[in-house]
Amino acid sequence: MKNLFCLSFLMLISFSAFAQNTFDRSLGELSAEIAEKLQAKEKKKIVVLYVTDINKSQTVAGKYMADVISVHIVNNAGNFEVFDRENLSGIAEAKKMIAEGYIDANQAKQLGKILAVDAIIIGNYTVLSTTLKLTLKALDVNNGFVIAAGMKDLPINADAGALLGISVGSGSSDLNANKGFNRPMNSNESYNNPETVSKNCEINNTGDYCFTNGTNLKLKVLVNSRSIQGRFSSNRGVDYSLILIPGQTQCFYNMKVNPYNYYFFDITKHAEMYDYQFSGQINVEQCKSKTFVIK
Repeated sequence: MKNLFCLSFLMLISFSAFAQNTFDRSLGELSAEIAEKLQAKEKKKIVVLYVTDINKSQTVAGKYMADVISVHIVNNAGNFEVFDRENLSGIAEAKKMIAEGYIDANQAKQLGKILAVDAIIIGNYTVLSTTLKLTLKALDVNNGFVIAAGMKDLPINADAGALLGISVGSGSSDLNANKGFNRPMNSNESYNNPETVSKNCEINNTGDYCFTNGTNLKLKVLVNSRSIQGRFSSNRGVDYSLILIPGQTQCFYNMKVNPYNYYFFDITKHAEMYDYQFSGQINVEQCKSKTFVIK
């Protein structure tokens, strides 16, 4: 019995270590594949420019993967020289390409000259139900052509889930496949990554919407499917309302898919009979979660 317990314990430790390392190991395998192709093309000076999500947005997970890819290529037997990603923030051209998640042939040539590299690696990922599908491409700085490419499904374990902001394990059945694929949005909006809407969002035709108070004012937020005019003394007839202190975020959950009008009121000094300071329109999408930052 004692030997059986020890064996079970060792198996549990081994399995846990395997699960924790699967994501990084798969990322390393894809990096090695790209490195091998670059070595065959005799491209030795490399920069990993960015890894974005499906919306071409910068995320914590994308930055992590780009950093790990850089490390794997530095340590590759091909003796690559890899530009330090920490120094990209000081280069205006690189910052612009990273922010846009886009690079064309002319930009590739320009960046190649600035960084003195032979190839630029870019990537994007899509979060699926149990895996993260990562695509990497290497661009020749002489012409912008793709000279190496690879794709791999990376298993989402607990560590990867923490980076992505999703639960992995017993609570994962409540997750949805929605990852905020739709565009366009206004400059104050962003998709929550990942999204945590109700698992019945498709059946009920609902989505979530959050507001962040980025001002120094105490604000009241009213959201209504109909246009509102004039002054307010109550929330009567209003679909959704909340109060935000500076820096606070609150959400409306399970909102019916619809365009809505929003109104922001400064209630720092007066909580009654006020005029709205800001107004506009938002669009709640099925199985999507968004955040609007009030500036």
